[in-house]
This record gives sequence, structure tokens and C-alpha cells, in this order.
Amino acid sequence: MKLLQPIAVLALSALVSGNTAFSQCFDNTYAKITQKELVSCNDQQWVLEFEDNFDGKELKPKEWILPYQGVLAGFNFERDGSKVWYANTNTNPKIPVSNNIVTENGILKMIARKEASPIRGSYVVDWSKTPPGRDSSSFLYSSAWIESQRMFGYGKYEARIKIPKGKGLWPAFWLFNGENGKHNYEIDIFEFWNEYTCMGRYKKNRLSKNPHFTIHGDSINRSSSQCADDQYPCYGNWGNSKTDYSDDYHIYTLEWDYYKIVWYIDGKQVHILYRYSSKNGNPTDCNTIQEGLEYKVNESWPFTEQMQVRFNLGVQHGNNNDPNESDNFPQAMEVDYFRYYKKGPAKE
Repeated sequence: MKLLQPIAVLALSALVSGNTAFSQCFDNTYAKITQKELVSCNDQQWVLEFEDNFDGKELKPKEWILPYQGVLAGFNFERDGSKVWYANTNTNPKIPVSNNIVTENGILKMIARKEASPIRGSYVVDWSKTPPGRDSSSFLYSSAWIESQRMFGYGKYEARIKIPKGKGLWPAFWLFNGENGKHNYEIDIFEFWNEYTCMGRYKKNRLSKNPHFTIHGDSINRSSSQCADDQYPCYGNWGNSKTDYSDDYHIYTLEWDYYKIVWYIDGKQVHILYRYSSKNGNPTDCNTIQEGLEYKVNESWPFTEQMQVRFNLGVQHGNNNDPNESDNFPQAMEVDYFRYYKKGPAKE
């Protein structure tokens, strides 16, 4: 999920074979594989390294943090497509975090509310000044955003989640690394938002039915003919699923290693992305890559080995994406658990 940006920076077209989609977003960059890129396959079992079942009375502060202020980067609400005041502990107005973040019966509830009186929020827009430059605005909706304290790496990410139903709601489960401001690397495990046809026509019957993936970094060649801006559902999603994911809990899983990223829903593989492709377009992984040969580099690959976990429930804004006046609030994104696994040590 790009910060406050519902239209993803990058779309990945796909060749679909059975249940497997191979993204084809390779530019003209080639890499000759050296010994460094020859990462051995690891066929060992997954080992649970981190787990949160949200069974306490509140979020564990040693594991999760809240955004530094009620809004995040951007602040151009019309352009970036979301205008919501996120629960936080370090800004004005002082609204109890429990207004939007609740843990009960082993479930984390991230709650979007339509406030009876709009929140007049003040936030920093220029950190280079002393004191920092500030602005303020009115927010009709409040909601929740949490981030992991730690950075995770290659492994398996899994969460059991029930998303809310309703126009303008924007739940997301994603990974991010800002690389100290130099690059913004992101892997979206899912995003749900208002769906449109390729011609830009809103289709109500498709709402909350298409999980979306995004991977992008600042080095992407956005003029590439194979990496057009996302015009979902034409690009960058997993097809027109008939499942309404807001009806029940579902398990969303992502497996990430040096060569590939694989997405699953309820144990079924729905998408796969590769770091390298052979010159004839075949995807390459630890089983097929060869030292000394040249391979196309997937320009959408997140060239980092560390990611922070993020959950949030946004509310869309502008371009006819706002919730309907008659929609019922509050609405909640419910997270049963989050788990992170790593492979056991590879055999010599």
C-alpha cells in the first residue's frame, strides 16, 4: 500500500497458466550471475519465529507502534485518495487510542468511525523548519494504522483477517522499508478498495472482491511499456474473484525469498513474482539459475532484505470514492493473529 495512494505506482501484467500468474515487468537491464547471486535452495520446514495472537487487553508496545501523527506522508488528500485521522499517541487532538484500536477475545479490531463532529487535526508538513511547519484540516473519519517495531526479512508472513464491507473502505496488510528515505520498497499482501472497469466505470458488485498486489521501488522505470500505471482490474490483481472476503475470516500468506515472492489465500497459491527471468522470458529461481549467464532483472523487485509489517484501515476520499452517506459506521478490520516464519537451517 503506497502511503495514502489508492492507485498503485506500478502495475505488473501477468501471463496466467492454471492458478499461477507470472508477472512480466522486466526492463532491458541484464545481470550476469556471479557466485554472490547463487543462493542455494532451502527445502527445510518453516519455523515459527514471531507470533501475536492479540490476546492482551491492548496492543503490545514492544511489538507495535502507531503513526507519529494523525495523518501520514503526502497531505494532498484529493490527490492521494484518503482523508482519515489515524489513532495515535503524539499529537493533537488527544483522542483515546481505544476509539479506533481494540483488542478483545483474541481479536485486534482496527475501527473506522464516522465522527459526530469532524476532528480538527494539526500535523507537521515541513520538518526542515524550527519549529516544524504545521497545517491543519477537518477529518470526518477516524481509523487505525499499526506498524511492527522490528524489521522482518525473507520468510513467510501470515495473518487471519476479516475485512469490512462498504464503499470507500480500504483495508491493507503490507510490508514496507523506507531505506532511510532513499528508496521506498513495498510488498502488498493485500489491499481492498473500490473497483472500476478498465474504462474507469465504478462497478459496485465488485467491491471488496479483488485483493491487489504491489511491489515498487524508487528505481523503477515508470515509462516502461510493460509497467503501465495501474488501471485495475486490467493489471496488478489476481483476477475477478467471486469470493466476498468481508463475509468471513481468511488466511492471507506471503512467502518471500531471494528469488521469488508467492501469495496465498486460504492456502491456495494466487500469484507468484520472480526476481530474474531468462532471456527467453522463463522465470528463474534457485533451481534453475546458473552462474555466468545473463538474466533480465525484474525492475519491480524490492531490492532489500528487511521489511516492516503494517496493518491499516483507510477511508478513501475524492473521485467519487468516499463512503456513501447511508453506509453504516463504525466498521472494523479484524485481525485474529499475525505469524512470521523462517526456514530451518539448510542442510550442508
